[in-house]
Formats: sequence, C-alpha cells, structure tokens
Amino acid sequence: MLGLLAAGFATSAAGSAVIAAAHRWGRRRDPLADANAFIAACITVMAALGLVNLLVARPDVVWPVATASHLVLGIVVASVFCLTRIVADRSWRVSRRVMLLLAVQPAAELVLAVTNPRHHLLYTGLRPGAWDVLVPAPGPAFLVSAVYLYALLTAGVVRVVRARRRAPRGRRELYDWTLAGFVPPGLAGASAALPVPVPDLTALGLGVTALITYRMLVRSLSQHIQVAHGQVFDSMTDAVAVLDRDGRILDLNAAARDLLARTVPGLPERLEGRVITEIRGFDLALTEGTDTEQTLTDTRGRRIDLHVRASVLRDRRGDAVGWALVGRDVTELNRRRREAEESAARLREQLRVNEALRADLAEQAVRDALTGLHNRRHLVDTLEREARRAAGEGAPLSLAIIDVDHFKRINDTYGHGGGDAVLVRLAGLLADSVRQGDVVARYGGEEFVLLLPGVTEESAWRLVERLRERVGRTAIEVEGRALTVTFSAGVAGLAAGGSTEDLLRAADEALYEAKRRGRDRVERSLPAPAGGPVEIPVIR
Repeated sequence: MLGLLAAGFATSAAGSAVIAAAHRWGRRRDPLADANAFIAACITVMAALGLVNLLVARPDVVWPVATASHLVLGIVVASVFCLTRIVADRSWRVSRRVMLLLAVQPAAELVLAVTNPRHHLLYTGLRPGAWDVLVPAPGPAFLVSAVYLYALLTAGVVRVVRARRRAPRGRRELYDWTLAGFVPPGLAGASAALPVPVPDLTALGLGVTALITYRMLVRSLSQHIQVAHGQVFDSMTDAVAVLDRDGRILDLNAAARDLLARTVPGLPERLEGRVITEIRGFDLALTEGTDTEQTLTDTRGRRIDLHVRASVLRDRRGDAVGWALVGRDVTELNRRRREAEESAARLREQLRVNEALRADLAEQAVRDALTGLHNRRHLVDTLEREARRAAGEGAPLSLAIIDVDHFKRINDTYGHGGGDAVLVRLAGLLADSVRQGDVVARYGGEEFVLLLPGVTEESAWRLVERLRERVGRTAIEVEGRALTVTFSAGVAGLAAGGSTEDLLRAADEALYEAKRRGRDRVERSLPAPAGGPVEIPVIR
C-alpha cells in the first residue's frame, strides 16, 4: 500500500508539472490559464513533499516537510479561490489588495511554524501513523487555519454555483468542470477523519483537480473555435477576429494580424487570450449588431478609418458563445466623402456670398451714393405701389418735396465739399424724423422727397413744418464753422382718382409757392381747413 501511495504522489507531481508546463508554453494565454498553471506548479511541490514524507520517516525531515506542505496548501487554496472568481466573472483580476489579504494566512502560518517549538500551536508533536509513517499532530492554530481554508473554498464554490445558475443551459459546461474539480481534494481531505492517522493525501486529490481544470480549459477553447470556424473565413478579404463571450481573442486571420501590426507598436507575437479592448486604439462596446467606425493611427502616424461590425456566434442550441468582428479599411472612402462634403460646403458658402452680394448690389442700385437715402428710381417704384394701395383701401397718401434754400450760395462759399456736408446732415435729420414705412429719398441735387403713406395732407404739412423748425435750429459744421440752413417745402395729398404725376406736380407747385413767398416755409397744394382735429405724426 505504501508503494501505491508513493506511486500516486509521484504521478501527481509529474502530471501537475506537465500541466503547468502545458499552460505556460501553450497557445492560450489568459488569467484563467495562468491561474491554473500556478496551481498546478504548487500541486507539483505538494506532491513531491508528500512523497518525501512517505519515504523518509525521520522527525527532522517530517517537521519541515509537513510545515512546507501546509504552507503550499494555503497558497493553493488562495489560488483556487482566485480561479473561481475568474470563472464566475471573466473580467475579474487579482488586485494588489486581494493579494495582500490572501497572503495574511500563509504569512501567519509561516511565523507559527518557525516558532512552533516554543508554543506548539501549529503542531503539538509527531505521532505514528499507518505504514510506519510519522504524522504531525495538529494544534489549535492548525485547526483554525483549516477552518479558514475550507471557508475560502466554500466561498469559491458558492460563487461558481451562482454563476452557473445565471448562465444559459448550453453555457454551463465550464462551471460544471470547475465544480467537479473540488471533489477529488475533498475526498482526499476526508482521510483525516480515519481512525488511524494517515499522511496528508490532499496532494493526490489536487493532482486530479489539475487534470480536470486543464481539460476544462482545452474543452472551452476547442468549443469556441469549432463553432466560429465555419463563420469566420467567409469574409477573409477583411480583417476578422473571433472572440469569446468576454471579448478575449480566440483567433485572428492574416488581415487582422497585419492591421494590428500596422497600428500597435510593440505588438506581442501571441494575441490569443487578450481582451480586444485592452489593445490600444480599440474601444468597442460588444453588443449584438454593433456597427461602428474606429479611427486608428498606424506606426507611421497615418490615419486609418476602420469600419467594424460585430456578429454573435452561436452554438447548435442557439446560445451565444462568442463574437466575430469584421473590420474594413474605409480610409480612402472617407477621404473622398470628406472632400465631397467640403466641396459642397464651399459651394454653399459661395452661393451665400453671391446672394449677399446680389442683395447688396440691388440695395446699392436704389440708394443715393452720397446720402445713403433711397434714390429717385426707388421713390418712383414705391410711389406707384403705395398709390395703388391707397386707392384700393381708400387710405390717404401724402408727399412732400423739400429744397435747401440758397444751396448755390453754400457751394460758392464753402465749395462742393461743404455743400455735400449740408446734404448729408440734412438727410440724416430727415431719416431720423419719419416713421418706419415712410420713404425719404434724394430727388435730385438739393431736393428731397418724403413719401408718407396713411397720412393726410394736413398732417403731412404739420410734420414738415416741424421738420423745418428743427432744421432751422440745428447747426451744421462746415469747415470748422457752424452753419444754419433752411429749406422750403411743398406738401400735397393724393386726390381721389389722381395719378402719381398729379401728386408730384401738386407738391412741386406748392414748393414753388413757398419759394415765391420768401423761402424757409412749407406750403400746401390745398388751402388749410377751417379747424377740427388733425392727425399729426410724431417727429423723433
């Protein structure tokens, strides 16, 4: 029996070493495989120590071997706990804080082991066991440690069971294999309850666990690739990547590897097992029907526009088992589209400028270049339109012609520059004194016209009279001197059935009458009424 146990420990050590090496140098590289490789390496050490304990039954060997074996067991249990966390949540990673917390138990046990001869808390002594093998007698600290390790394993089992319940039926195989891995060491640990002390057989059970977990990983990988293989290579002209459900790379085609080599400096040779979003430049949210564009920069600093589409890979049951990403280089297409959009934008801007220029030219065509008032052409067009409207609505329409008094004398005295200054100043006063909708135009030379829609002749006369008084009180600076000017004006209202020519003629005759009577006055084409309320526009 002792020979069988020795062979079992030797087989466990050798098998675990092979599994650790297979994980280490195998094709698949991810946290789950790394954790299993570390556990297999620790099991190799435990099995070797168990073999030494069987073959060398001397107290000076049993003490350090048993202590080292239990320390490694604590590390194995902590690693198994981390493995269950990764199985339950593939995005979980071992943080520094978690490592420090899990290291408390092995560190405390190491201190107790070193100082055990003083307090015997870890082991109380040695006792003979089956097959003349010396077995350490556990102390209170050993029992506390055992309870802690079993609690840690129980927490891992519970976490895997919960993850299995949430998973679809076709996706529970990974969790089933993980749970199966807990059975062998559990049975081996039950040997401690035998009436005759026996060596710690946990390493034998853990050796079987290492084989089960390795089988679990190999099975998981082959399943993903078998499901994806027929779907991936239908689109070999584009960059194609096959991912598992958690976004880890399972396979890449040549175009995808070439794309990554061009865009990721220092790209490792092996990419399988890496999460796609951990690769610089790829910021993807994996959802069914993902259709997006990624902007990358190659190693030469050139821009690459990549159109990426994600498709769900399903097994025979229809359950989602991974993703197929198809990427297409649309850099040239986007460049041409941007050029077309820029050309269209330039054309729209040119049209806007042309329209503004056309409007400006049209406005300039009806404006007087010196005063900025509307010119005679605009006045004639507006007068015809307002006359038709007034006749149709039965509304009044009045017009005033204003002429600057003694303008030739101003030109002779101050030159044409002085005369222009007087015209510009008078134009400003007239424009500031009318309502919105009234028209002020330069009629020619020193003559101006006010077109007042909706205003009776009487009201127009009063308005122009007030303007005359206002202009007479306003000093106009010409060549550093304050000059006061006056004007004469004639006011006329559109008669029923009258034409615009009749209106202009009547206002012109009234202007002539104002000049004949001595200038600086406003005359009407009709005599003033005897009295009554009169509408008077407000002068601003």
